[in-house]
Amino acid sequence: MNKKYTILIVDDKFENLQYLDKILKNEEYDIRATPDSMMALKAAKLNEPDLILLDIKMPEIDGYELCKLFKKEENLKEIPIIFISALDNIEDKVRAFEEGGVDYITKPFEPKEILARVKTQLDIYKSKKTIKNLLNQQDLFVKKIMHEMNTPVSIISLNTELIEQKNGPSKQIEAIKASTKTLSSIYGDLSYKIKKENREYKITQINLLNFISSRVMFFDELANTKDIHISLEYSQDIDVFINKYELERIIDNTISNAIKYSKESSEIIIFFGIENEKTIITVQDFGIGLEDKNLIFDAYYQQSNKKIGLGLGLNIVKEICDKYAIEIEVTSEKGVGTTFTFGIDAITKKEL
Repeated sequence: MNKKYTILIVDDKFENLQYLDKILKNEEYDIRATPDSMMALKAAKLNEPDLILLDIKMPEIDGYELCKLFKKEENLKEIPIIFISALDNIEDKVRAFEEGGVDYITKPFEPKEILARVKTQLDIYKSKKTIKNLLNQQDLFVKKIMHEMNTPVSIISLNTELIEQKNGPSKQIEAIKASTKTLSSIYGDLSYKIKKENREYKITQINLLNFISSRVMFFDELANTKDIHISLEYSQDIDVFINKYELERIIDNTISNAIKYSKESSEIIIFFGIENEKTIITVQDFGIGLEDKNLIFDAYYQQSNKKIGLGLGLNIVKEICDKYAIEIEVTSEKGVGTTFTFGIDAITKKEL
């Protein structure tokens, strides 16, 4: 049996409360009605409604102010509020939406209109709650995957190093190490997505030559599986001010993306320097090119000819670049290659 929706009606006119109660009860809604604004707020806190019908012109606290109070409560702020009023001017309607209302119904009430608008907003609210629950479940699922993934990856990495020390390097070991690096990079992306809202990312001074050199070395085995040479060029030694982990996500995802779309036995060129008072970092590959530059930063996007990975990497790159106002330019030509250019404004220690 489907749960009854609870509707809270707030109107200082008893005849309006009785009329709305009669209309909505015929649809088997659970109706709670009050002419008192503060009583409505207390009632909603004790027993959350699924929708609120709220009059505007009321004594002591008007509908606009009461709407603000509802929206300040953490457990009530997502509940849809439909304003009901005899006021029919555009200014009042606009303000109603600005204060957080989802709809506006003018008096005198038309029963069919009331029922249709209420049903629409309840359907939307139900859909939003379903999506929120699915996202919460997805969040828990990803956290469980991360937990289960971290230990095996660490064990594989450690034992591969021990085997290599004992037996010497081989193509097979290099392939295992490359795959482990791919898993580590995916783990890093998932970790950032899950923890970014609750984690503090402190800005530090980072030497680009040392940092990018270390990331090139990290991806050495992965590049070797396709016989790709990664070269690092620079016009001058530069320090940047950014969170180290977030810069790692930018550089790692751009390099791994370049390797993924590069042709066998090709080259990737990484360059950094100063241009027009900006720190410029470019990553250029000579691969298959991009199908659609406008979609590459969308979450879960994957090109049809390379459906590997989670499709989160470049979405994370864009999020971090937006956070630091880093300009991104992407040029690509099918069958020729792709270049990512990052323009970072100079930040001094005094600004940290």
